[in-house]
Amino acid sequence: MGELYLPEVDVARPGQIVEEKLNLRNEGVQQYFLMHWLPTEDGQPGSALVQPKAAVVFVHGFGEHVGRYRNIFKMFPDRGYQVSGFDQRGYGRTWYENPDPDLTHGWTTWEEQMKDISLMIELTRKRLDERWGKNTVPIYLMGHSMGGGLTAGFFTRPSGVGPTEEVKALVSGAMLSAPWLDIHFPIPPRLGAVLMRLVLAVVPRVRLPLGPPSNDLSRDPKVCEAVRKDPLCDTYVYTRGLYDPLTEGPKVVTQGYKRWPKELPIIISHGTGDAVTKWSSSWEFYENLKSRGCDATFKSYDGYYHEALHEPGDLKKDFANGYLAWLDEQVEKRAPVAAAARA
Repeated sequence: MGELYLPEVDVARPGQIVEEKLNLRNEGVQQYFLMHWLPTEDGQPGSALVQPKAAVVFVHGFGEHVGRYRNIFKMFPDRGYQVSGFDQRGYGRTWYENPDPDLTHGWTTWEEQMKDISLMIELTRKRLDERWGKNTVPIYLMGHSMGGGLTAGFFTRPSGVGPTEEVKALVSGAMLSAPWLDIHFPIPPRLGAVLMRLVLAVVPRVRLPLGPPSNDLSRDPKVCEAVRKDPLCDTYVYTRGLYDPLTEGPKVVTQGYKRWPKELPIIISHGTGDAVTKWSSSWEFYENLKSRGCDATFKSYDGYYHEALHEPGDLKKDFANGYLAWLDEQVEKRAPVAAAARA
């Protein structure tokens, strides 16, 4: 694969980027591709690591991969935060470098994806504890688009379904970016769900040649062109990989919000110009959470497209700074509790 365009993001202290392949599921294969953005002593790649103020576990969107955030996530170490992300099962390098990629591309479900997210959270907790002390560094779960829907669903699944309470307790807050709670679908989502159910019943391994809605991703035309050229952004995926986001996302808004832990803070950020996932669903989810007294924050960005972290110029930095300011607030709130724990 050749070098693909990524918007430059200039920061004074970019920290260090680490890549690895990992046997995340203990299946005997170094299958999962991981990336980490880590703060360092002088902010430069070659210096010693320093304890992050918090760690963010990032879950990417549909038909993309974590490497697309190589530059924008430098903003997090610049402010003292760590980010760890992975290419999900069936996506990115986890899919592309699989011994049999044709049998894995987009072949997944919410249950399997949430299992991997749980394993990533547990791995991050273990590594942070070993390096900086037990429960010293809080973990926040962040997801974009499909990953945002998964993050919302992670804490709203019915009892006995999805992540364990022990894993959810490891997370100190959630950060959603243009979450896939509902989408601007060519046909009504309910009808689409019925059609997909029929397809899965008859030909479960059928794949759909979905072209990426690349013109609607960002107002930066170079970003859209890069998606079209990026072999890791191929969206020729199995129907099975689309069924859960299409059917479970709306349930998060109308039913799942009742199960959101009231003590778990959440920030939802969404651009009003998003032609992929629905801004209105994010707002409705936020309002439903607030009606229950949850610690919820909503940030709306006028005219921003679906991939606000890849918008032109400083717009992307403004979007990222919304999360960083929120993280600063969360860390400050936790400071007395952390000090008491150390004492």
